[in-house]
Amino acid sequence: MSPSILTFIAFYLNGAMDSGRYDDIMIDEVKEEIRNGTVFDYLRRRLGQDIDLSLLDPAQEAELLGEWQDLLDAVNERRKFCVERRGLTLLVAYLLEGLQRRMP
Repeated sequence: MSPSILTFIAFYLNGAMDSGRYDDIMIDEVKEEIRNGTVFDYLRRRLGQDIDLSLLDPAQEAELLGEWQDLLDAVNERRKFCVERRGLTLLVAYLLEGLQRRMP
């Protein structure tokens, strides 16, 4: 997956966070959606027009979901990403980790 796609999604999530309308989305809620494999449907439903995931085809969604599920089990997000409360912030951290992993 190209870094530009990851960046595109991160910008949308950043904008959603900046709006203040999603301050109630907590980290445990997003982690549960990732664990259940429903995070992209959740984001579409919850953020509505504040996110555009049309750039992702089903294979790319599956790739990202797999990465995020691996990170759920392997990484202490508080220690590594400095995230402990907000769910959208966790997703931005996961996207930044994905970008870092794809760097040569």
